[in-house]
Amino acid sequence: MTSLVHKPRIAVSEAAILRGERIEDIACTIVDVSSDGFRLTVPRGIPCGGGYRLSYGGEEHGVVIRWASLGEAGGQFLD
Repeated sequence: MTSLVHKPRIAVSEAAILRGERIEDIACTIVDVSSDGFRLTVPRGIPCGGGYRLSYGGEEHGVVIRWASLGEAGGQFLD
């Protein structure tokens, strides 16, 4: 059985906005971040996939949501 190896993550608590083509803007919180990924708390479920932008700290990044459950989502930075 292969195991996934994640890059080291840094715990944060950063307010953010998740924007998507198929959803209204969602106020969320970045819980942890690495050089290529992140985990969010979200107030409602969101669809997995691409077409998202994550805005925080005066920056905006293209992202893809790789997994989502009630109250949380994880993704990968595209840029």
